[in-house]
Amino acid sequence: MREKLKKLKNIHVVKKHGEKIKFVMVGGFNTVLDFCVFGFFANIINTPKEVANIISTTICVTVSFILNYKYVWKSKKSKRETAPGFLVVSLFSAWAVQNIAINIVTLTLGENNITKLLGKAFGSICGMFSNYFGYKLVFRGKTQKGSTSHHHDEEPTQQS
Repeated sequence: MREKLKKLKNIHVVKKHGEKIKFVMVGGFNTVLDFCVFGFFANIINTPKEVANIISTTICVTVSFILNYKYVWKSKKSKRETAPGFLVVSLFSAWAVQNIAINIVTLTLGENNITKLLGKAFGSICGMFSNYFGYKLVFRGKTQKGSTSHHHDEEPTQQS
């Protein structure tokens, strides 16, 4: 199994896009978790869809931070330094972007159990883009001391 993983790491696409692949994997896991929690609260307990979304995304933001910090970005920054920015990006995507998307879908198609989940799916897709670029800044931007934080596999770029 280890040999297969080593071979997989040497594939050009994986080398070039490994970070994005990991981001999508973590995001996929988190999305499934988010849908399950959201669906439970919105459709089974009949919690208002906005409240159900806040509950589900709050749980998932915590899980996402741990997985993104350690697995996707392998940040050299401290958790204390990255957590506030991560929280701002995540909550903006989860609470603003997703709720807007859920409401667009339910207002357009009518509100029922299916359209709430379709809205959530649309919101998740929209949020994925804002999260990727926001997280990249949070985990890779300048550290508090002013030096740029690089991924351990990347060579620092030279300024000309």
